[in-house]
Amino acid sequence: MNNNEHINRESEDWIKTIDENKGYSSVDVNVFKSVLRRMHTYEFCKELIRNVCCEHNVLEAGCGWATSSFVLASNGVSVTAIDISQKLIEDLKALQMQLGGRYVSNLKLMVGDIFRLKEVNDLFDVVFSDGTYEHFLEDNDRKEILKNVRDVLKDNGKFIVAVPNLKNPFFDSVVDQKMPSMFVFTPKILSAELEDGGFKVIKTGFTFVNPGFEQWVKKRWMILPIRFANVIFRFLPRPLKAILAAHLFCVAQKV
Repeated sequence: MNNNEHINRESEDWIKTIDENKGYSSVDVNVFKSVLRRMHTYEFCKELIRNVCCEHNVLEAGCGWATSSFVLASNGVSVTAIDISQKLIEDLKALQMQLGGRYVSNLKLMVGDIFRLKEVNDLFDVVFSDGTYEHFLEDNDRKEILKNVRDVLKDNGKFIVAVPNLKNPFFDSVVDQKMPSMFVFTPKILSAELEDGGFKVIKTGFTFVNPGFEQWVKKRWMILPIRFANVIFRFLPRPLKAILAAHLFCVAQKV
């Protein structure tokens, strides 16, 4: 199997997951508003806000529900969010129109491929990706993704990427296995890949859960305890975070 065939297969797996309502199914606008109101509790969203200002042009590569992009747009940041799923982008555009205001004026939603970012036809100060990079299991695929990210970043631009912490001993007991296969990362492995791909890692960190986790839990009763644990997670020492975190992230700068 050549590389392009492999890319197409994994992209098609993700489209199938969404089209079959196994992930990122359509949500009511009031439910979506509730999610947006809780975004300030998620460390990854706070990390984005720390690295983005209103003058920046930002790209989310593989957006899922694009909740972080909606938050940045509401803060006055110009954001483009792309996903390979046309169904998902159409659902997000419908939510966007219902929300109105800055969600419309500052956020561009597009069907797009993380392997063809130049087709977005723009340059960005920050590119971020939450829960996409790990789904490409072949090293060459991830190298190609990093090359695409570099191509659309301005000089000294930042790439902020979050992936699941599959070393968490509780991950499999909480997460529904309808999610496509994932590569196992540690901060050290992810940092090394980014630096090999032409980036300088300036920060690594852990988050208990990231936005959108609720659709992936095995049992609905788990949601409230996880929300509570997420609030207190930031007070834990880093070694304990490394064990209990459901996600890890890197902030890297193009060099």
